[in-house]
Amino acid sequence: MANTTTEGAGGFVERLKGKAKQVAGNVLDDELLKTEGHLQEAKVDAGAEAAARSAEAEAEAHRAELLTREKEIAVERQRLATEEATETREARLERDRIAEEQRVEREHAAKEEAVERQERAQEAAISSDEIKAAQEHSLDLRQASDLEAEAARARATADALDRATKS
Repeated sequence: MANTTTEGAGGFVERLKGKAKQVAGNVLDDELLKTEGHLQEAKVDAGAEAAARSAEAEAEAHRAELLTREKEIAVERQRLATEEATETREARLERDRIAEEQRVEREHAAKEEAVERQERAQEAAISSDEIKAAQEHSLDLRQASDLEAEAARARATADALDRATKS
C-alpha cells in the first residue's frame, strides 16, 4: 500500500524495523513481537496515507483557489463589460443630446430668420405704404392748391364781374 518513494527515508527505516520485528517474531515465535511489527508497518502505512491525503487536500485546495480566482476574474470581466457598455451607452446618449440641442438651435435660428424676414417684409410694406401715402398726400396738397388757386381766380372773376355789373 505504501510507496517507499513517497514515504521518505524515515518511513522506509520504520517499515524495515516493522518487517524486522515480524521476522524476529516468526523466528522466535513471539506473537507480541510479530504484532508490534505489523503495527509499526500499519503506522508507516497510516503516515503515508495521511501524507497522501494531505497532498491530495493541498492539491484540492489549490484547485479550489484556482477555481475561485477564475470566478473572480469572470466576475471582473463581466463588471468591466457592463461598465464599458454603460460608458458606451452614456457616450451615445451624450452624442444624441448634443445632436438634439444642435437641431433645436438650428430650428430656432431658422425660425428667427423667418421672423426677421417677415419683419423686414412688413417694414418694407409699411415703407412702401408710407411712400404711397406721402405721394397721395402730396398729390392731394397739389390738387387742393390748384383748387384754391382756381377758387381764387373764380372769386377774382366774380368780383370783377360784380364790379363790372355795378358800374
